[in-house]
Amino acid sequence: MTQVTVGVRPTKRCVADLGLSLPDLGHPLDEMDDSIVVTAQSIPALRNAGGAQRILSLNDRVWFKVKTRDRRAIVTRLQDDDLQDGLPGEVGAWWIGAAGHRQADSPQRDFYEAIRRECAKGKTVSTAHLLPAEWDWKRLSAEQAVAWRREMKRLVIRLIAMSLTSGKLAVAEFQNHRIKALVRVDDAHEAYLAIIAEGIPDPKIFALLLDCVPGVTRDDWQPEPSELAALEPAPGEIVWSTLFPSEVAGTILELDAGHRARS
Repeated sequence: MTQVTVGVRPTKRCVADLGLSLPDLGHPLDEMDDSIVVTAQSIPALRNAGGAQRILSLNDRVWFKVKTRDRRAIVTRLQDDDLQDGLPGEVGAWWIGAAGHRQADSPQRDFYEAIRRECAKGKTVSTAHLLPAEWDWKRLSAEQAVAWRREMKRLVIRLIAMSLTSGKLAVAEFQNHRIKALVRVDDAHEAYLAIIAEGIPDPKIFALLLDCVPGVTRDDWQPEPSELAALEPAPGEIVWSTLFPSEVAGTILELDAGHRARS
């Protein structure tokens, strides 16, 4: 599955500050092709090495400076209480809260001075409004779902291709579950495909696995045991099968070859 990396995400406020258009959900916001977003990705490593420059005037939490030739931004790492539950590793921990243009000729219009004034609440400072809001978390959750589906489709296609070329059961092992694929030809030279899940109790997840097979509709699948494949599920297994036309098999092999060439 996809390796989890530390991404520094722009908030919706920051995206608006930069005048950027939102990409589709298959393109994570921390991978946007913008100089501020790209430069901000180095902040976690710089912080760990002691090289990130802190903004002392924003003293309610730790913010770091991001500088390009003509623009400025601020980055923070959320405290544990601010993080969303269910996200792996450092996903959703680092955020670009705001951005603006450098104004070297006017201290009063300097970005960091403007942010200080914006956050001043009498004698105190509050940057809470610069943290990710509900929209930001929903966007991140949607990106994670799209990425999961994309990786699951790659996995299912890889398993089918492995079974298709070897004639054996192909298995992917995870901590709490297994996903398997089996392509078999019967005595009448008719091929069928079985997708097998072990330790996946949620039927919606299993339905997504079946939907990862291109060229096969939901109505083409049937649960086992059936007259088609006559497979007897083992305890804890869910097995669905379908006829496996040669054109679908060819598509699977082409997709698998393309995935492996890009990896």
